[in-house]
Amino acid sequence: MRRTAVVFLVAVLTAALAYAHTDVTPAEAKAMIDAGGPLTIVDVREESEYCDSTYSPPGHIPGAINMPYSSGYLQDHYGELPISEDIIVVCRSGGRSNLAANFLDGEGFTSVFDMLGGMNAWVYETELCCQASVPGLDVGQTGLSLEVASPNPFGVETEIFYTLPNGQGAVTLLIYDTRGRLVTRIVDEPKSAGTYRAVWSGTDDGGRPVSSGVYFSRLTWNGVSKTGRMVLTR
Repeated sequence: MRRTAVVFLVAVLTAALAYAHTDVTPAEAKAMIDAGGPLTIVDVREESEYCDSTYSPPGHIPGAINMPYSSGYLQDHYGELPISEDIIVVCRSGGRSNLAANFLDGEGFTSVFDMLGGMNAWVYETELCCQASVPGLDVGQTGLSLEVASPNPFGVETEIFYTLPNGQGAVTLLIYDTRGRLVTRIVDEPKSAGTYRAVWSGTDDGGRPVSSGVYFSRLTWNGVSKTGRMVLTR
C-alpha cells in the first residue's frame, strides 16, 4: 500500500514538473512587457492570423515573433528561443498557447508564461506586419535574397550572405531584438547587383556585446525587405 502511494506521488510530481509554466492575464503580461526586462513574446497563431488586419484586435502584440504551433513551426524551431529568458506565449483564445507552453515545458524551458484568453482578451496596443520593425511577412516579390546566417546558433560571430537583383539601390542590413528594437546597422549604403557577405559579431552600434537570445536580420533594398532569424549563445 505504501509503495503504491509513493508511486502515485512520484507520478503526480512528475506531471506537475512536466507542465510547470505560469498562467498570466493580459494585464500581467502587459506589466511584464512594460518592465523592460529580458523577454520574448511568441505568437503561436498561423502567419495569416498574426498579420490579420481585419480581426479585432488587428495584428499582434508589438515585438512578438511568429512561431506557429498548429503547422509545426514552433516544434521545429524552438531551439532558436533563449531557454533562460522569460517567454510569453500567446494565441487567439488560449488553446494553442497552452499546448505550446506545455511543449516548451517539456523541452526544458523554465520560465514560460501562457497568456490566458489570447488576443481575444488583449485590449492594449497592437501592430500590423507592415508596421513592425521585424515583419512577419517579407515585403515585395523580387530576386532579392537573404541567406540563413551561418553558423546559427553562434557564439562569437556569424556570416550573413545576401544577393541583390539587377540595378543599383540603397541597401540596409539591420539587426533587431525580439522586441523590435534596433540593435545595430551592419550595412547602410548604395550597392549594385551581386552577392555580398556581412558579419555580425553580436554587438550593438556602440560595440558593446549584447545578451544571448533571438535576433533578426532585416535586409531592405529599394523598399523590398527580407527577414531572417538567428540565435546568439554566450
